[in-house]
Amino acid sequence: MKNNRKSKIFIALLLVLTMLAAGFAAVYAETQEEIDAAHEAADQAKAATEAKKKEAKEAAKKAAAAVENLEAAEAELIALQGQIESTKGQISAKMAEIAVTQDKMEKKQIEIEDQNTALNNRLTAMYKTGTAGFVDVILNSENVEDLLTNVGMVNKILESDQNLLKKLQKDYKELKKIKKELEEQKAALENYEISLEGQETETTEIKARFQEEADRLKAMEDQLEAEAEILAAEAAEKQAAAEKMILDEGLQVDVAPGEWAWPTQGNWKITSNYGWRICPFHGKEFHNGVDIVLSSGTYGSPVYAIADGMVTRASWYGSYGNCVQVAHGNGYSSLYGHLKGFNCKSGQFVTKGTVIGYIGSTGNSTGPHLHFTVFNNGSHINPFSLY
Repeated sequence: MKNNRKSKIFIALLLVLTMLAAGFAAVYAETQEEIDAAHEAADQAKAATEAKKKEAKEAAKKAAAAVENLEAAEAELIALQGQIESTKGQISAKMAEIAVTQDKMEKKQIEIEDQNTALNNRLTAMYKTGTAGFVDVILNSENVEDLLTNVGMVNKILESDQNLLKKLQKDYKELKKIKKELEEQKAALENYEISLEGQETETTEIKARFQEEADRLKAMEDQLEAEAEILAAEAAEKQAAAEKMILDEGLQVDVAPGEWAWPTQGNWKITSNYGWRICPFHGKEFHNGVDIVLSSGTYGSPVYAIADGMVTRASWYGSYGNCVQVAHGNGYSSLYGHLKGFNCKSGQFVTKGTVIGYIGSTGNSTGPHLHFTVFNNGSHINPFSLY
């Protein structure tokens, strides 16, 4: 009788324990689903942030190209304006030359008119006197030799007057030719100036369009960067919420300063520090952690949790490749990227120094190394600030 009673009590207790276990399993499963959903929301927010940052970077490139076009148009406009001013100076110089040549022509015309008048007067006088002039020359001559000399002088005077008149007329024609050439050069320069002014107008319009495009793209860049910052803040909040949910369901960890371990063992060196750098994949970027390599046997070497905490990720994570994240409490969490493989799973509690993975070269990596990032309240900080 007693044995039957004990058996019944045992069976009842077993049923109660089974029910409690089932209830606990159901609660755990429901909680795990909530945690997974929160984690997925954080991942989606981070992916949206990265996409927006990429979009902002592309806009920045386009804005930079537009600024280059604007600067080129500005330089071309300045060059054209310089050419226009130079051409105007050449036109002014040609006008001055034309004025000087015109003045010489006018003076030469006066000389021609004076010489022509003198010659006409001389010829008129000789015509009026007829041969009397020659008779006077003959009568006034003392001998034949003197006569020939006097007649020759008269002829030379007439010939000299005619030669001078011809020279003056030739000089005038030369000046007229020079003036015509100068006027043609002036006309060509004026046409060139008109052409340059047309180019100046066109370049000014192009510059205005480039300025408008540069302003539009810069505004787009600023807007995208602002949106990226908002998304980054939201992603940080969701990541912090996901980590808090995991910690609320696990063990609260309180890590004091000076209690942090280093994620690797043996001799190591930093190949890329925290801060701005030139990335082989993304160009100029802010490196949110440090890259660690070992003096020997980097690939496959163990990676250690830097403090007690709850694993919030043990999966592939974009450019980080195989990645582990651990929430440590007090707003701190750590990330270990480019791993060869894992030695933990999401939701697992780990203690400081636990092997959580192995160094590899997955994701965007140029060789075996450990990417190590520390977050405080969702924002990355210099890992060395912990040590």
